[in-house]
Amino acid sequence: MQPPTSSAEPAGDGHNHAKEHDAINALEDIVKQNPDNYEAWVSLGHNYFDTHQHKKAITAYDRALSINNSDPNVWTDMGIMYRREKQPKKAIESFTEALKRKPDHLSALFNTGLVKLVDLQDVEGAITAWEKAVAINPEATTPDGQTLRSVLEDLQKTLKK
Repeated sequence: MQPPTSSAEPAGDGHNHAKEHDAINALEDIVKQNPDNYEAWVSLGHNYFDTHQHKKAITAYDRALSINNSDPNVWTDMGIMYRREKQPKKAIESFTEALKRKPDHLSALFNTGLVKLVDLQDVEGAITAWEKAVAINPEATTPDGQTLRSVLEDLQKTLKK
């Protein structure tokens, strides 16, 4: 069984770098002028996310969450960035915060399982997270198109061996 390796992430084609750079510059100016602008911090985080600037994305998401910590999507995106920065425990903390706010958040559940399986070698923890995800959406798929149910079943079989 090949475990999924990528995280669910915001859309971004990654092709128009000049446009992304302009958007980042504009958002950086907005947050300098209005450091309590939640929407601008979230957008800045997403732009950093899409341009693979993980540390800057974490900083922007953290600032947004210090203003309003209720959005599970922001917590999940920050967790994905922590994973990319090789900080799996911080990633799990972020996904846990997302799930406190929305216990059926599929992306947070998927990514919890991914980090537990791939980064922390916690097979049982991954199974637990993915069982919850499949219970919520039996048709959930991984980013590579496999059904999460089939990945989960393969993982459960390897655990029984």
